[in-house]
Amino acid sequence: MTTIGILGTGHLAEFLIRGAAGKGYRFLIAPSRRAGTLAQRADVTLAASNQQVVDQADVILACLPAREGLSILQSLGFRQGQSVLSAMAGTRHAPLAAAIAPAAAFCTMMPGHANAYGAGPCLLYPPDRTWEQFLQTLGPVHPFIDEHAFVTATAFGALSGASFFLIDTMVQWFAANGLPEAQARRLVAETFIGNATVVLTETATLAEITPGIATPGGITQALVKSLTADDALTAWHRALDIVLARVRGET
Repeated sequence: MTTIGILGTGHLAEFLIRGAAGKGYRFLIAPSRRAGTLAQRADVTLAASNQQVVDQADVILACLPAREGLSILQSLGFRQGQSVLSAMAGTRHAPLAAAIAPAAAFCTMMPGHANAYGAGPCLLYPPDRTWEQFLQTLGPVHPFIDEHAFVTATAFGALSGASFFLIDTMVQWFAANGLPEAQARRLVAETFIGNATVVLTETATLAEITPGIATPGGITQALVKSLTADDALTAWHRALDIVLARVRGET
């Protein structure tokens, strides 16, 4: 059984531990306000300090707060042969590698909550078999050999979070118009799951699929026409442009 040391035990660490439960991993976690609760799990051991986590684990997952994560890593002593995967938002490979030298550095991004159910896509840069095997317990893995493409892909973290607000908006509309909220929640979620299955399964492009969905005079066409008139669809592009500038360090 592989032991993974975790630095930073907030919500993300909890989601990842839950997702990997029963899949051949144990976890050594650093002390924190939430660590005591996590340490009650059979697959989790509580260390006395961050340095003890580093000393006793060959593979280490950094879930530290993004603003102070690199400085915390710089204060710790890593060794040759160790492997460190950063799940800290906005962390680039070169600064990470410098902070944890002589250990090997890798970067990831995942949605978090969905990973607790093994359903959240995980990015990985650069590719690494050990980390890919672990991330596969949490959801589909997307390895990258190009850091520029990896950084662009990390914008999906904001898209994932925003989708909850979109879903909630849809649920509240149905509830306000007479559908029981619990039923509305299932209906909206199942709609998104069903359509995502089509996108992942069909070989046809979306440009080929959508004309058969938004038929002339139909209710889908009416909805899309209204959204387009309000610039609601392209507004997502502008919002994602803001996110992309942030993850690229341009703002």
